[in-house]
Amino acid sequence: AVPSFISAFSWNWLFNYEYGFINLLIKKFGGVPIAWLTDPSWAMAAAIITNIWLGVPFMMVIMLGGLQSIPEDIYEAAVVDGVSRVQKFFRITLPLLKPIALPAVLLGFIWTFNMFNVIYLVTGGGPYHRTEILVTYAYKQAFENWNFGLASTYGVMITMILAIFTLFYQGISR
Repeated sequence: AVPSFISAFSWNWLFNYEYGFINLLIKKFGGVPIAWLTDPSWAMAAAIITNIWLGVPFMMVIMLGGLQSIPEDIYEAAVVDGVSRVQKFFRITLPLLKPIALPAVLLGFIWTFNMFNVIYLVTGGGPYHRTEILVTYAYKQAFENWNFGLASTYGVMITMILAIFTLFYQGISR
């Protein structure tokens, strides 16, 4: 329920080298603090953790709605037929969740692919451009280098990549 830019600012603070809560916990247990936002090998991990934090609640709400939409009568009939819990999961729950889970996963992929605000606000695309994604690169081309042609080309490429992925995903999910 928290806007993504507020979460990004919060995680930026949590990953702070000196005062961040995560490094304070690491120090408390005798570890060496991690330069989450300035070390090229840890910066992408910080962005991924932030993105997971933003995406999991949405997926859980969607899945909870899907689970609640499965009629209880089906499970009662399965118990009468002597079906085990594992069989109920694989033969009832998963097939009935598929129409709900597949579009949710597709939306999650598209949102993650275009998660500009997490990259920009948590790592700024750095260090050494290690966390840049197509969207942040297009932004930098447009608004830092004033190269609108290249930025719009990236925009078209992003749209085409997502359209191709969507068609491919729909094809394999049938």
